[in-house]
Amino acid sequence: MTRGEVSISSIADLSDSVAHAAAAARVRSIGLAPDTTPVHAPRWLDELEREFDQFDGNQEMAAVLAAACSRARVLQTASGEGPDAERSAALAFAADALAGLTLEDACPPAMVAEMASRVARVLDASPDATLLELFIRAASSPSLLELPPLLTIELQLKLLLILAPITEVSLWVDEPGRQLQCLAHAGGPALTRRVREIVRAVFDGDPPGDKDRSWLHGVPVLRWQQPHGVLVGRAHPNDRDRTRAFLQEAGRYMAAVLEREMLLERSAERERTLAEASERRLMRLGFDLHDGALQDLAMLGHDVQNAQREIGQRVPARARRLVSGRLEDISAQVDALESSLRELSRSLEPTSMLERPLMEVLRSEVEKFEARGTTRVTLELGGELDDLTASQRIILYRIVQEGLSNVRDHSNATDVRVTVDGRQGRIEAQITDNGEGFHVEPTLIRAAKNGRLGLVGIGERVRMLGGRFDVRSRVGGPTTLSVSLARWRPPA
Repeated sequence: MTRGEVSISSIADLSDSVAHAAAAARVRSIGLAPDTTPVHAPRWLDELEREFDQFDGNQEMAAVLAAACSRARVLQTASGEGPDAERSAALAFAADALAGLTLEDACPPAMVAEMASRVARVLDASPDATLLELFIRAASSPSLLELPPLLTIELQLKLLLILAPITEVSLWVDEPGRQLQCLAHAGGPALTRRVREIVRAVFDGDPPGDKDRSWLHGVPVLRWQQPHGVLVGRAHPNDRDRTRAFLQEAGRYMAAVLEREMLLERSAERERTLAEASERRLMRLGFDLHDGALQDLAMLGHDVQNAQREIGQRVPARARRLVSGRLEDISAQVDALESSLRELSRSLEPTSMLERPLMEVLRSEVEKFEARGTTRVTLELGGELDDLTASQRIILYRIVQEGLSNVRDHSNATDVRVTVDGRQGRIEAQITDNGEGFHVEPTLIRAAKNGRLGLVGIGERVRMLGGRFDVRSRVGGPTTLSVSLARWRPPA
């Protein structure tokens, strides 16, 4: 072939190459991969489960690992297939497991650290990056964030000690009118002068400079872009950047926790005000009953006895026995009413209920109810019921008292079950009877219009305590009253 001649086969080859290139370009332009062969994701979650099974040494650990696995499987299904979904599910499993084991205090920190190192090995990832990601996920784990705020903070500090290059860490707040306060610390003594100096410097907006070779590192915990707290950690100066990263991530979650604690403090103040006002009102009502209605009843009983003597002298002998019997019945009814009102007056004294164990108070109320009639009551008490606030104790007592009173007056029930349980972070109370039942809404509206505010008042008081009150019934029964309150203690 001479110069200037072009082979036909070469042109064909060139055209074919151009066509293939154009086709590939079209495929790329519409976002399709030319190779549709499925890529199987690595089974990291399965491998981590097998690795963690080696640490399944007791019932608490087994329960924590099972819960973490269940949540990870749900997240894996929701995320679809592929390495990214598998890696995310594996990290979620590991983080939930580490958070749960720290919460249950089911294994020593050294074992938790070993589990974290195994995560890095299974994922074939940098240990430093894995530890940071595990901390971020574990510190925001639902199992921690649903706890009381100070307990959540303590566990987050423990996680910092385990996963970060930190040997000592503390959280400080500065409230108006108070001195610097250390809310929580872990790993060593936090109340040193140097720590306080760093805390004050961070609050004042003048933290130690980046060139400071100090072993103490402080970062602000921001609320509305203003320091609401300060985290101080002790770590080697060479780990300054990693330490600050861990502390800053911890501060993001602790800001929300501190906000919740502040709301609880406000709720505690309202709760104290409500309890004090309610107890003053109850005490005043008790005094009014004692000095008013009870005295009037005593005079009425005396007048009935006088009338019985006078009428006996003036009524013919044949009618005397009938009239005397009727007056004796009236006198007995007055005595019974006076006894009931005196008992009610005593029950309105706050010390009679608040100073006794709640279980004892509820048992006494049930015994008094059974003594007045033929209705059988089954009382079931469970969990911890002594470590409650005054308002929580009062509302539980009132719901049982009001529920039994309604059973006696309206239901014609033969059997009642009263259940009060203080486990799993809540206090639940339920009164169920096998009586006649009623239509709930119209009955409560009619009772409120007629001034009978027993259940309505309890419902409003439960709502003010942040709880839930429910009345379920139908004609023919059964009827169930239930109260659910969050279990918490106001800050000391």
